[in-house]
Amino acid sequence: MKIGKEVLYLTRSEVQKTGLTMKEYIDLMEEAHRDKGNKAILMPPKLTLQPNENLFMLGMGCVVERTGAAGIKWLSGCATNRDKGLPRFTGFVILNDLETGAPVCIMDATYLTAMRTAAVSGLALRYLANKDSRVVGVYGCGMEGRTNLEAAICECPEICQVYAWAPRRASVERYIEEMREKFPHVRIEASEDPKQVMREADIFLGSSPVTHGDEFKLVRADWLKPGLTAVPVNTESHFYDEAVEQFHKIYIDDTAMYELCREKGHYKTLKETPPELSELLTGGTAGREGKEQKIITFTEGVGLNDVACGEKIFRLALEMGIGTMLPLE
Repeated sequence: MKIGKEVLYLTRSEVQKTGLTMKEYIDLMEEAHRDKGNKAILMPPKLTLQPNENLFMLGMGCVVERTGAAGIKWLSGCATNRDKGLPRFTGFVILNDLETGAPVCIMDATYLTAMRTAAVSGLALRYLANKDSRVVGVYGCGMEGRTNLEAAICECPEICQVYAWAPRRASVERYIEEMREKFPHVRIEASEDPKQVMREADIFLGSSPVTHGDEFKLVRADWLKPGLTAVPVNTESHFYDEAVEQFHKIYIDDTAMYELCREKGHYKTLKETPPELSELLTGGTAGREGKEQKIITFTEGVGLNDVACGEKIFRLALEMGIGTMLPLE
């Protein structure tokens, strides 16, 4: 392509058409977060705008020195979009040439966001879950409930049972139907009892919207099974404080985002800043040290994830001739 003269545009379906598998997304996240642990990225905290209680907009930028990937994701989340027949999350990843600064690619971020979010969950499970984990509990049956389950099954091949719960029965039924078709070797059931879901779980996946935190704040201290590995992608909004205090080890994906969330009232029971997954990857902190340990990883999502995945998708699209070249002049 002609840098500075044109930009590649990729629709949501074209992003999917590049064909990255969940394992490849997880591998990308492992490489990227190892770069983070080695201080080989440039990444400011998220820019957050919230015009009203239903809508937020995020700017998430990053430069990855090893690959030369550079760019930003501009994402919005609107709680009322479902009523309009629209996705809850919409946005773009914009990539730049690191030599000239010129934009080289604009791609839809909806599918990429769901996949890279799940891939970080998969990365946490790769290093922290018991290898014989067999039962998954799911709260929240939207897009990220789907991709997070895919990541869990990818990393924990002994999984044979899934219990799924959400406050809206129709969403659970759609989820069950789709996931049974995708994973016919796994027994996937709806549950009307969130306590049962958690008590049975070797792995817990939580993906309800943070704005619905009160509706999903359910988990008590005595619900947690020994050896549980929990990966919620929505802060601690599922857990009462007493439950958070039961975890033997806690990890996060980014210290700056963790501190920003604390300023907004999250993680009130945590006395010390937990280690990052990037520190786990680079030997700066230990992982699971006992089969019975309860471990939780809080992932807020950072621009590194989007830019690292976006760069790979961009390169594949160029090789495969996917997308539309738009003139800049």
